[in-house]
Amino acid sequence: MRRPIAIVTMKAILLVLITLITFSVNAQKVSTSQTPGWLVKYTPDLSKKPNIKNISDGYYLLLLEEQHNEELKSVYHHYIRHIVSEAGIQNGSEISIDYDPQYEKIVFHSLVIHRDGQVINRLPSASFKQLQKEQDLSRFIYSGIYTAYHILEDVRKNDQIEYSYSIIGDNPIFNGKVDHRLYFVAFEPILNYYKNLIVSPKRNLHFKPFNNAILPTKRTENGSIIYEWNKLDVRENEQYNYLPSWYNSYNYVQVSEYNNWNEVARWALSVNGTPTPGPLLQQRINAFRQSAAGDTSLYLLLALRFVQDDIRYMGIEIGEYSHRANQPDKVLTQRFGDCKDKALLLCSMLRNYGITANLAYVSTDNKGQIKNLLPAPNAFNHVIVQVLFRGKTYWLDGTVNFQRGSLDEFCEPDYQQALVANDTTTELTPIVIRNKGSLNILETFTLPDNQYKDGSLEVVTDYNREQADIQRAEFASASMESKDESYLRYYRKLYGEVSIKDSIKVQDTVNNHNILKINESYTLNGPWKKDSTTGKLLFTLNAQSFYDALPVVSNPNRKAPVAQRYPYDLNYKIVVNTPINWTINEAPVHISNSYYKFDYIPEKGDQQITLNYHFETLSDHIPIEFIPEYVKDFKRMNEVSSMDLTWNPFLSSTSNKHTSINWLALALAPIFIMVFSWMATVYYKHSIYPSNNTEPVQIGGGLALLAIGLVFSPLMEISQFFKLPAFSYDRWIGLYAMSENINITAIQLFLIMEMIIQALLVVGSILLAVLFFNRRDTFPITLATYYFADILFIFIDQHLNNYLFKSSTDNAINNYYILFPLIKMAIWIPYIRMSDRGKSTFVIPYNKPDYN
Repeated sequence: MRRPIAIVTMKAILLVLITLITFSVNAQKVSTSQTPGWLVKYTPDLSKKPNIKNISDGYYLLLLEEQHNEELKSVYHHYIRHIVSEAGIQNGSEISIDYDPQYEKIVFHSLVIHRDGQVINRLPSASFKQLQKEQDLSRFIYSGIYTAYHILEDVRKNDQIEYSYSIIGDNPIFNGKVDHRLYFVAFEPILNYYKNLIVSPKRNLHFKPFNNAILPTKRTENGSIIYEWNKLDVRENEQYNYLPSWYNSYNYVQVSEYNNWNEVARWALSVNGTPTPGPLLQQRINAFRQSAAGDTSLYLLLALRFVQDDIRYMGIEIGEYSHRANQPDKVLTQRFGDCKDKALLLCSMLRNYGITANLAYVSTDNKGQIKNLLPAPNAFNHVIVQVLFRGKTYWLDGTVNFQRGSLDEFCEPDYQQALVANDTTTELTPIVIRNKGSLNILETFTLPDNQYKDGSLEVVTDYNREQADIQRAEFASASMESKDESYLRYYRKLYGEVSIKDSIKVQDTVNNHNILKINESYTLNGPWKKDSTTGKLLFTLNAQSFYDALPVVSNPNRKAPVAQRYPYDLNYKIVVNTPINWTINEAPVHISNSYYKFDYIPEKGDQQITLNYHFETLSDHIPIEFIPEYVKDFKRMNEVSSMDLTWNPFLSSTSNKHTSINWLALALAPIFIMVFSWMATVYYKHSIYPSNNTEPVQIGGGLALLAIGLVFSPLMEISQFFKLPAFSYDRWIGLYAMSENINITAIQLFLIMEMIIQALLVVGSILLAVLFFNRRDTFPITLATYYFADILFIFIDQHLNNYLFKSSTDNAINNYYILFPLIKMAIWIPYIRMSDRGKSTFVIPYNKPDYN
């Protein structure tokens, strides 16, 4: 029997190999004999020619003949390979045959090469190597399978290699009953094909075709019944990912001699009936009784966890022990066993305490599809235990490690159907999933307020029930250091330069609630990335844990079902603390059908974004007819599995909230203010008119409105002056986030010049107020010059900003800033120049005595 999941380390494999040294299985040498006399006569048409376009390995099979004599337990094989190219010499010049020397032997009948009309007999000189196969060692399974291997010498193009042999013997565990799956599919040309079953009329065989396979023709010959097939389905190799383990698209016929599931259950009882505990097992049972102190539930958990955690998994499945369990006392002594060994040990311990427990045969591959098969032992590859306790049914797997929590919190395994080994079984028993594990993930990002600062990522993951068991086993088989590195690689793949702030912290609750909590803490090194075309900063959120749970399917015309994780229940939240108020326009997504459910809800706070995901599978697969809908749903789900956050810190609404001061600009500002003030003083002494005795008019009329504007103008200019980006250190060094095509020094010079001109406007606004209230003769021309300079500055500044910072401000705003001084200029300059009051008010030269 096979274990569904095995966790492998190099140390464990070495221990297995050391263990195997103690098991000496001598493979039988290949013998030779004449062609069996029981064969049904079959005459192939050796003149057939293949379509050369269909040959991919450099050779084709001119003949494939397979005859099964169920009474003699002998299978005859006959092949003719035709080599058509140099590739065929490489690929078709070896013969390999798998067999179990415990109950099978290989007898060769012929091995010849047909070359240019000659028949070269290679059988007398053939030397077969006996190789131990053991391809399942990585899963701690030792089956004792050998490969008889022979390399042909002197093989040439256009040779025909013909060989025949018989494999004689059958696993005695099945008591001679027929249980086969015969496949009728090939991916290479086979020109002559023949397969049969030769059985006694006393046998009652049942046949079931799958995937449009053809049932055999039936005839009688020499007192035997012959079932024959001579048609093969040659097809292109299907290339699909995410295939369910139970999916089989190949043409095959199942043949079984078992009439019903009760026969199979009785066979299982005869092979693995619950034995009486020996002294060693009884001693262990008594110890658990004492520890439980009359608590049956506690006794059950003690026995289960002992079998799961203290009896290591190792399958020595040689010969009949492929299906026969070792005696519990032996398993207890060696402290290892496979699934059936563990299941029988657990059954013995529970039954001794009066708990109803039965072996339950399941298929980790076929799962619920075994209900579509004919009753037969080979429908199953795994054994667990069914426990009836306090009115409830529990399905306990002795090969699961680190299963914790109370009995009622256990999650049923997804094997879907089971054959309970007892006398009353007449059909398969459904394994209904009532308890499911869940996975809760919270990722909290804190993004910095400029490109050169670091951010942080805090991850809290709650594994519940079954998910906790899986993670607990993984952590037990790896060091914390390796886990740190593994998790770090995961986030580096998503977010670039990431470093560990604190090592992983694990909090395990194993008693009342089976919850495993993991805390991770990382530093995001410069998470903002500069977009070279726009100069904006970019950070991409990835809901990778959700995306990893989705089968990636893009072809709506796929002709195979899609496997998905089941059971699976993910609650995934991403919280992002941002440096500014963000706007998100995404709408929630809700998808629900018979196979999966998905919910996506984005939320926005002041400076926080929250993305909520929930994904739950309701079936282990998506059927073919629903795939077009899934492809559409996948596209919708994929669209919300990531989010791009782009930010131009130079134009954001909070860009004026500087967190630090640019001391260079602050030092230069008073220097220019003093220079411009000195220039204003010099200018103030300049006069247009010569000294005269004209009496100026008092300020009044429309000039009173102008006076109000000139009083508040310096205050507004000073306010604008200190909001300039040149005074922000964050803005100053953040210039490196802009386009690489712009000279950063030139941009910094622009910001300084912007500050200088604004300083000139501040001093100019104060000078205007002074000239106005002193009714100086230079006021009209100074006012006109000031308005024109203001308009010109605004126009040039806007266009340079748009060019240097790769932005485009609103045209309405641009027009407002220019239009306002234009209107003032259009009103006041003509009024002062043309009105009698304007002409009579501003006439005082610098040296004119004060008339006020």
